[in-house]
Amino acid sequence: MKRLPLLCAAAVLLAGVARAEEDRGVVSVNGTVIRQSEIVERLWKRYGPATLDDIIDELLLRQAAQAQGLKADRAEVERRLERLRAQFSDPALFENELKQSGRSVAQLKAEISDQVLVRQFLSGALKISLSEGDLEKAFRERRDQFAVPPAVRLRHILVKTQADTDEVVTRLRDGADFGALARQRSLAATGRLNGGDYGFVSRGMLPEEIERVAFDMKAGEVRVVPSAKGFHILQVTDQRPSQPARYEAAKDELRDLLLSEKMKSALPAYLRELRRRADIQPLGSAR
Repeated sequence: MKRLPLLCAAAVLLAGVARAEEDRGVVSVNGTVIRQSEIVERLWKRYGPATLDDIIDELLLRQAAQAQGLKADRAEVERRLERLRAQFSDPALFENELKQSGRSVAQLKAEISDQVLVRQFLSGALKISLSEGDLEKAFRERRDQFAVPPAVRLRHILVKTQADTDEVVTRLRDGADFGALARQRSLAATGRLNGGDYGFVSRGMLPEEIERVAFDMKAGEVRVVPSAKGFHILQVTDQRPSQPARYEAAKDELRDLLLSEKMKSALPAYLRELRRRADIQPLGSAR
C-alpha cells in the first residue's frame, strides 16, 4: 500500500463531510468563531494517520477471521461485558458512562464481540496457547500485581458556591440523608443517578485533589474540597483494607495479559503479510 495517497484521500473525505453538512460554529472566543471543520482538520493532522492504520489493521483481522467462518464465543462476550459492568457500583452509572461516550449497550457488545473474535482468530493464526501451568506460573511471578488495593466507599456532592456548601454541610450534620441531598443538589451526574455513591474506589481512580483527602478520612466523616468546578462535599462510609491476590479471581485478567504479550511480538509481521495480500485502495478525489 502506498500510504501517502491513502492518507490524503482520507483527509479529503473528512473535509468532504464537513462541507456536506453545515460547517457549524462550535464556540465563540471574543467574537471569533471556531468551526467544526477546524476541529476535524486539527484532529486529522494529530491523530488521523495512526487512527487510519489502526482501523485498517482491525478490519483486515476481522475479515480474516470471518473468512474462516469464525464467530465470537458468546459466553466470553458476556463475561467481558459483565466485568465492565462490575466496575460500577450501580447499573445507572454504567448506562450514564455509555451515554456520555455516545454508545449503547448493543454497540459496546458489538465492539467486545469484535475483540473476542479477533483474539480467537489470532490465537490460532499465531499458534498461541496457554496451559493451566502457564497461568499458575505467571500468577506466582506476578502475584503482587493482582492484589486488591485498599479502598474507601465514597459519597460525593458537587455544588457551585460557598453558601451552597455551608447549607448542605449543615443539613448533613443535622442528620439529613446524604443520598437524597445529592439527588436534589449535586451538579455531578453521580449525584442525580446514584445519590452521590461512588462505591469502593482505590487510589488512582479519583482526581488527585479528592483522592488526597478521601484516603485520609475516617468512616462517617464529611469534608469539603474546593476546586475549579466548585466545592466537592465528601463522605467516606466504609473502608476496605488491601487483600492478597487470589488465583481464581485473577485468572481471566491474567490470561488476557499473557495472550496480549505473546501476540504483541508476533502480530506486526502477520499484519504486514495481511496488508501485502490485501487490496487497499484510496477513495475520493480532491475537488
